[in-house]
Amino acid sequence: MLVLGSFPSKLSLQKREYYGNPQNHFWPIMEALFRIDRQAPYVQRTARLLEERIAVWDVIAECTREGSGDDAIMEAAPNSLLTLLREFPRIRSVAFNGATAMRSARVFVPDLFERVDLKWERLPSTSPRNARLSIDVKLGEWSRIKTWLKGVE
Repeated sequence: MLVLGSFPSKLSLQKREYYGNPQNHFWPIMEALFRIDRQAPYVQRTARLLEERIAVWDVIAECTREGSGDDAIMEAAPNSLLTLLREFPRIRSVAFNGATAMRSARVFVPDLFERVDLKWERLPSTSPRNARLSIDVKLGEWSRIKTWLKGVE
């Protein structure tokens, strides 16, 4: 499974960690679903994700942005998602972490959505800016990825 975000926050970029903002719900959700200790060192958390067969990347490779909000992204350039999927053909599903990640993929990689061998779904953003949904609601939605992973064992 590949979890695709849009682009890292300023804090995540500074820390050189996906979902490095402690207010982001990604790591608490992974802890609840897969018992990945959100307080563990980043290298251990990412190793545990890989053990669960989950990779994390972003649709956007680089952009111009004031602040950390997706709404401020300008001059975006995409990552090579189709190349990644060719290099790792065992990736069978894509979970978009929020609407901006999915919208960006639709713009930059429309072929991704035509593939019949790939399941994809937009899940609620784990960003702290997505405060309209509680962490419990987000966890309920994100729990579907466990079912996806069971389907490819």
